Amino acid sequence: MVKVAAFSVAGLTLSFRSRDHPPPHFHVHKLGWWEIRVFIDATVAENKLSYAYKFPKSLPRNFRGLTSDEERLLLIRVLEYREILLAEWMQKVCPSEDVQ
Repeated sequence: MVKVAAFSVAGLTLSFRSRDHPPPHFHVHKLGWWEIRVFIDATVAENKLSYAYKFPKSLPRNFRGLTSDEERLLLIRVLEYREILLAEWMQKVCPSEDVQ
């Protein structure tokens, strides 16, 4: 895992995974609670945070996921830093020999 450099959010770990799959996304992890994938282009296109839970795989009944404050802050940051996030994705996720 490689840390997202564009921005940070207190209490959350933001990272890219080397040689990860498209579409461009980054991982957000709240230690001991959950991990999501945030899809950069879909978030911008929809003007709302586009994400999917990676952990836990199935959401328990009383699951406490992403709070509305966390969701709002991530949305604002993705919209603000889209170009930088996409550049980071290309640099940190796509190995140079795979980029055409």
